[in-house]
Amino acid sequence: MSIGYFLDKEHQPSEKQIETALGSNCRLWKTLIEFIAENYQIPPEINFGGNKYGWNLWYRKSGKSLVSIFPQQNYFVAQVVLGKDQVEEALKLKLGKKVGRLVKETPQLHDGKWLFIPVASQEEVDDVEKLLLLKRSPIKKKV
Repeated sequence: MSIGYFLDKEHQPSEKQIETALGSNCRLWKTLIEFIAENYQIPPEINFGGNKYGWNLWYRKSGKSLVSIFPQQNYFVAQVVLGKDQVEEALKLKLGKKVGRLVKETPQLHDGKWLFIPVASQEEVDDVEKLLLLKRSPIKKKV
């Protein structure tokens, strides 16, 4: 099974095609994108991650990945990689049942836990936001 929906390397999807694929959960996609814009001010890169992953929005700064989000049919997948110390902190967070289970059960690799979080509810968006805040502190806003 693929992580993303748009798997043709030769055809980068348009914003409209992504919105159509996401369906009613497009609002969740936009909520997460707005959160990232407000808190990190990192522009997304449109990236083709390979035949298994497809097209995604990749947020990274100084070569370090914050998150990749992969549109799917009626939902999206947020890929968050947590280091060992971050995993310990994530286990202390109050997360929803699905994301909490993913944090606990995903195998620890040498470079961290690669969480592929299916997002189809506001609770899951909130959980991804909590993990991102744990992974990287937001930019301080000027008052």
